[in-house]
Amino acid sequence: MTPQWREFEKLVARIEQAMAPTGALVKSPDRIPDKITGELREVDASIRYIIGTSPILITIECRDRNGIEDVRWIEQIAEKKRSIGASITVAVTSSSFTNPAIKKASMLGIEVRTLANMTAEDFVQWLRIQNVVLSICEWRLVGLDLELYDAPTDTELSSALQALFKEKGPTAPILIRNSDGKLFHVENILIEWNKRVGSFFPEDIPSDGTRIPRNLHQPLERNLFHVETTKGKFDVKVIHIALSLRCSSTQIPVSQLTEYSNSNASLVQTAEWNIQKNIKLSLHRDLASSETKVMITPVSEK
Repeated sequence: MTPQWREFEKLVARIEQAMAPTGALVKSPDRIPDKITGELREVDASIRYIIGTSPILITIECRDRNGIEDVRWIEQIAEKKRSIGASITVAVTSSSFTNPAIKKASMLGIEVRTLANMTAEDFVQWLRIQNVVLSICEWRLVGLDLELYDAPTDTELSSALQALFKEKGPTAPILIRNSDGKLFHVENILIEWNKRVGSFFPEDIPSDGTRIPRNLHQPLERNLFHVETTKGKFDVKVIHIALSLRCSSTQIPVSQLTEYSNSNASLVQTAEWNIQKNIKLSLHRDLASSETKVMITPVSEK
């Protein structure tokens, strides 16, 4: 499992990403060369942005601890900021800062932030929901049959293609476009089907996870695609795809409510849901503008 301190850093990075201007690159963690020694110095997160023709580097340092942060941490951060050439460094704690630390930070170009857990009552003015409903529709390839132009009745895919299809299933590149030799697989056909015809999931499919079968038949013009077979190359006339479809709905409770503040005021309130193992849904409310930003973020274990 990811350590708690790393989860803290990643949450800070998500908040900063949501509040950053379009085009800003947020990375967590990051390694930045020391201007003097050349060695790589790790920071908990970085924000890179270009204003006019000038690149701007903002670094973020986090501490998820119970104790109040004092001047010593600010001085350490300021020295690293100078060494790596950051324009601004943001110091984030889960507790608070002493008054001398806040004053020293202001003099050294350090922005101070606190990130605190909140309750549902603290969010009642804008967060009307506590649970979200996750609806997942998934398909499984059950069968594939290719009808070929001018092919003998006993024609089969070449042994190499059969082995490839057995290994990769719907992502096996078994179709060859005649015009340029580009390879395609069954998923490509299903994607194009969605674009032209609409979803291959019926509107009345049950949401309780019950599997239902569906057969798709995609006719193709001659000279569009061909496949390698035991009898040679033949153009594909019709692609018959057998699918097993399933949809399910799950109610997911809010996993975390936090407030991001500087030394004077609350800046951002964030509500997050763990949609899947490594995917988070986040709502970030800018308390100055009342604008709420929505993010869906893949979350790595690192």
